[in-house]
Amino acid sequence: MLRGLLLGALGLSGSLLAQSWQGQMQGGPEIMVDPNTRRATGLIDGDRRPLWDGVHRLEDGSTVIVRDGVAVPTAPMYEQWERQPEPEAIFERRYCQQLVRKTCGFDDACRASAPCTRARSLLAEVARERSVGVETGGDERGSGAIARCRDALDDPAFAACASLASDAGASRCRALLKRTCGAEGACAGTQACDAARQLQALETQERLTNADPSALSQTGSQCLKAMNNSFFKPCGER
Repeated sequence: MLRGLLLGALGLSGSLLAQSWQGQMQGGPEIMVDPNTRRATGLIDGDRRPLWDGVHRLEDGSTVIVRDGVAVPTAPMYEQWERQPEPEAIFERRYCQQLVRKTCGFDDACRASAPCTRARSLLAEVARERSVGVETGGDERGSGAIARCRDALDDPAFAACASLASDAGASRCRALLKRTCGAEGACAGTQACDAARQLQALETQERLTNADPSALSQTGSQCLKAMNNSFFKPCGER
């Protein structure tokens, strides 16, 4: 519900990005635009290289504009990206696995932390309950340990591993947060910064449930689009 209200207020849609968009330039190379970074590359002499800045005309008569190596998204690009499937949320009801991922980090960077240790203990308790015949059900909601994991996901005592938010390669909302809040948090009190923080929190929740936490989630897609939204002006322009 929070996600829907936030995205609705900001005028953002629920599209998803996945595969790179491809096109053919008139008398030139095949070009590709990465959906995550918007970087434009061309297949030149058998090698994929950054596409030079400018207006590039395609065989169908349309154009692609590249600035500082980044393509300005066109309607066909968005149409292709919106058709891609959502990452598989195999951990959606597996609360203890989510808790371990949250506290220990996807890369196990916080494996020695107290929250990670407690989360792993709860996960082990689920296994013990099963061994004595406690029926948990397919979505893992039936045991006491799982109920505690579900509650712990919102408990500040089970703090998220810092690597979840600092991983620029997988957290697409991190750049938006830095843009709106400022590198040193100079604009931390603004509405845009608060909205960016909420988007990153929603992105993290989605990544915790996905089979591949590095896959582009729905909220991650919105953060990429929000970089071109006037509401999310850079901190220094406010």
